[in-house]
Amino acid sequence: MDTNSGKHLGRRAGAAMAAAVMAGPLLVASAPAGAQQATQWTYASGWPKEHVQVGVVADEWIRRIEDATEGRLKIRHVPGGALLKSEATLDGVRKGVATCGPWVTSYKPGALPITTTLMGSMDLDLGNRLDLKGIMAINNRLFNEFPEFRQEFEKLGLRAMVWVPTAPYIIISRKETRNLDDLKGQKLRAFGSVLPKFQQAMGAVPVSVANAEMYTSIQTGVIDGAMTDAAQMVTARLQEIAKHLLVTGPTDGTYLAGASVVYLCNADAVAALPEADQRKIEEVTVGMFDYIDKAMSDTSKQGLERLKADGVTVSHLSKADLETLHAKAPLFDESAKLLDERGLPGTRMAQRYRELAEEYLSGRWKP
Repeated sequence: MDTNSGKHLGRRAGAAMAAAVMAGPLLVASAPAGAQQATQWTYASGWPKEHVQVGVVADEWIRRIEDATEGRLKIRHVPGGALLKSEATLDGVRKGVATCGPWVTSYKPGALPITTTLMGSMDLDLGNRLDLKGIMAINNRLFNEFPEFRQEFEKLGLRAMVWVPTAPYIIISRKETRNLDDLKGQKLRAFGSVLPKFQQAMGAVPVSVANAEMYTSIQTGVIDGAMTDAAQMVTARLQEIAKHLLVTGPTDGTYLAGASVVYLCNADAVAALPEADQRKIEEVTVGMFDYIDKAMSDTSKQGLERLKADGVTVSHLSKADLETLHAKAPLFDESAKLLDERGLPGTRMAQRYRELAEEYLSGRWKP
């Protein structure tokens, strides 16, 4: 996930929301005498409610939980960084500043090595054949099958609840960009640990540029283009200054191996709920697959159509280009080896990922 990807064009939460946030205990609210007391949680996000990946999807998750628990659990959504900035979510949820919040998995790779190293990497073959639902399903299966994956969160006092993948990252440039040859020497905005390697394999030059500085950096020639998802390109208005788009594959482009965002909850807060309500939350979470798939896919398609309508030309990497890239940068296998070196089951997880992917693609497994 790029830090503003998937956002609708609504206004950010204003000062009124910030003023409404109250300090103090977040788990239990007072109730009238004789009434059943509801448990109160807070979901704190650094983005606006209109942000699809962490706002719109979160509101649907919250609604379903409140319905499933028949009002015994109430969750207040505090957006716009009024309670927690995006980079502070992990520590804020751990410390109980908020009960839950969305975490961008690339923010602290040292704290969550499996999540960021392997699941945040790319398999250039499967990444062009899987869809969002398949990626979510595989992510959840691996999380359930490998205790080392779960323990990354448990040792921090956290529960990983909802995994939300992002749309494929694509390239927008002010230069004509139709294939790998056109990318040679182009300076592209990069972030994280995976995308720079991918860009270098394509012959481009990765340049670290903040999300908020993409527009001016392209406009002034500091960089030639940027690699992010279509919805974020529209949000940042990059189509005004860059008219050439290259999709990182013959279809929709290369998805990351896993989800780029996870909704985290304080483990103690979850454990304090009645077991029956904990099971209901788990059922709601698994039942979100189809909703998330549609919400994220629709947003990506709408972003791409807007770019086309604004005069951006679209080209695709060929299968041959992808095979060339895979030979230069086997990112998924390299990530697995890095985990092996740390005593983690990198290769075993990579093998299991591929098994599950083929079962999903063949129709033998229908989550």
